[in-house]
Amino acid sequence: MSILNEHIDLITTAFDQFSADLIVFSQHLANSTRPIFLGNPPDPFQTAKHQAIDLYSNIWHQDTGDGRKTKSYYGLVGCDDTLINSAHQLNASKANLKQAVSILKQKGLAELNQTLHQRSAIINEALNKQGLGRLHLKQCYRTLPIVESCPERVRFSWYTSGRSIKKITVKEAIDKLLKMGSDKPHIALQLDKLQRLNSHTPLAQIQSQAPLIRANFAWKTENDQWKRQARNCPLPILIPLAANQNLPECNRLPDKAPTERQRALRADNLIDPEPFIPSLRIHLYCG
Repeated sequence: MSILNEHIDLITTAFDQFSADLIVFSQHLANSTRPIFLGNPPDPFQTAKHQAIDLYSNIWHQDTGDGRKTKSYYGLVGCDDTLINSAHQLNASKANLKQAVSILKQKGLAELNQTLHQRSAIINEALNKQGLGRLHLKQCYRTLPIVESCPERVRFSWYTSGRSIKKITVKEAIDKLLKMGSDKPHIALQLDKLQRLNSHTPLAQIQSQAPLIRANFAWKTENDQWKRQARNCPLPILIPLAANQNLPECNRLPDKAPTERQRALRADNLIDPEPFIPSLRIHLYCG
């Protein structure tokens, strides 16, 4: 057996375990009697429970949209011990699958995708889904969010200030601009600005990130203080609840994120907010 086939065997074994754990988790959720709150339900005509099952078990590409992205939904799902334990088991198998695929990287992915697509039909049938599409590995990997104890309250909020910052040298910036065409007047002006800089001048290339929803949890401690924690909400959050216990107090958000930045710029911001090279989203460091 070739090394490639050995890798594919490892991945398909991990995928089979993930599939089995996903089905078990979905069955436990279907049998659950704990309350559920979905802040942005994808289908207002379905029960919250069935929608939650669909969200957690959605591992396929849709016909439209960017296949590199995953859709996010926020909410709270009350869980008994059995459901929480099955969620932990599913997260472990997700991590194992992700690690197995990462070893293979780009080799033989066409063959791998065909093999996993055939196996995904079994999940499709077990979950009674229609219109099976291509397998979406990023959504397979996506960890189910779990909190280990029920908070007093949960505050959801839009986070619109996220950005990725990559350090870049003057030479790298010049090379990138040259590829865009030095004969273009606006590119030539930006090249001139870069060439006037010292070659060791640090630059920052900034990419604004898509708005996301964050959950802010608050627990009351024994000495009447508050313990707080925040996390992103790609999926409804699983919260342990005793029988007949209600979900914590929470809020519902506007359907769309605010268009303006919600957080003020820090006084000690190290990066000039005005782009120095707009075509590349490159900024100078202050000071």
